[in-house]
Amino acid sequence: MSFPPRFTALSGEWKGTKRVYLSGASGPEKLSASRMTIAKAARGTFLLLDYTWKFEADSHEGVLLLGYDDSQRAATAAWGDSWHMNRKVMHCTGEIDGDGVFNVRGSYEVRPGPDLGWRIALKVIDANSITLVMHNIAHRGTEELAVQAEFARVG
Repeated sequence: MSFPPRFTALSGEWKGTKRVYLSGASGPEKLSASRMTIAKAARGTFLLLDYTWKFEADSHEGVLLLGYDDSQRAATAAWGDSWHMNRKVMHCTGEIDGDGVFNVRGSYEVRPGPDLGWRIALKVIDANSITLVMHNIAHRGTEELAVQAEFARVG
């Protein structure tokens, strides 16, 4: 396994709260309960995060497949969500930064106009708590908070 041990130890069930920010951190936020299962995949080569949440009355699901090549310090991810994505998988690249945060960026289509950026950060707080944060990245490079989810280990 090429992931640092703090990530491989995340396998299991998690519950928490997901906040969706419709206009960045200063705009309205939608709060919902969220559950997530984290499992090693492909003989321990990847980590698979499978989660559920709600937007207003509608239930949603998402999946995030994480990879890490420690020899190149290259983090990769494939992300899809029943609300955020338009039936497409977002491919992301990045690193595990100096603070130990799994940090990747991708982009998504906006019509009409050029694609917008998206950043996903998974931070291990301790063995029993993690955060998953997502930002929109505007054409000029500024980031706006889009999603913040805090999870605690179940059991």
